Amino acid sequence: MSNFIVNFLDNCAPPCRCVLCAASCKNSALCPACLRHLPYLSQALCPKCALPTYDGGLCAACLNRPPAFDFSYAAFIYTAPIKELIIAAKFSGQWSLLPTLGQLLLATVSRSPRPDFIIPLPLHPARLKERGYNQAFELAQISARQLHIPIQLNTLKRRINTEHQARLSQAERHKNMRNAFYTQQNLAGKHIVIVDDVMTSGSSLHAAAACLKEAGALRVDAWVLARAI
Repeated sequence: MSNFIVNFLDNCAPPCRCVLCAASCKNSALCPACLRHLPYLSQALCPKCALPTYDGGLCAACLNRPPAFDFSYAAFIYTAPIKELIIAAKFSGQWSLLPTLGQLLLATVSRSPRPDFIIPLPLHPARLKERGYNQAFELAQISARQLHIPIQLNTLKRRINTEHQARLSQAERHKNMRNAFYTQQNLAGKHIVIVDDVMTSGSSLHAAAACLKEAGALRVDAWVLARAI
């Protein structure tokens, strides 16, 4: 997988300097050497939540309390340097990192089952105004364009400007996301993908998927750049 990503990115953008080591590179943010040493999530994973498991079967948590989403696809472990790149893109205005991160996500999900459409996990309008962009949309649009899958921005909306999940415990995360999303569309029989940058507890994606399932969605998958383990 890492060699595929290196070759893919090495031919898709003009020369630049790697943001990690300052070496010359042809992609928008990372050189081939740094790409090869990213924390790829390549071991056997739970198909529902993308946590490592012994044999690639369901993890204990998903057997006991399965999330509303059906499958998860994650590219990396949420650790350095991916963690720092995501934080820089998300909170420090380094939006120029997002095209490269989006290509890395694409390389992971390109062979996964095609949905009817993609939904970037929405921000509350107040949070979107504060940040200026939704990183989930910036990641999602690359996969949507390259895989020829429609992207929908108005199907799922956020009704509550929730507390930042990173500041909360796992129990607080679930409570924080309760009734956070809504939709007014009939999604009967649809296969939908939700895109986000990081899955930590999975609370946000669970709440979003539950909302879509209540509207009739048949299958909801999660595509995330990084998984906290």
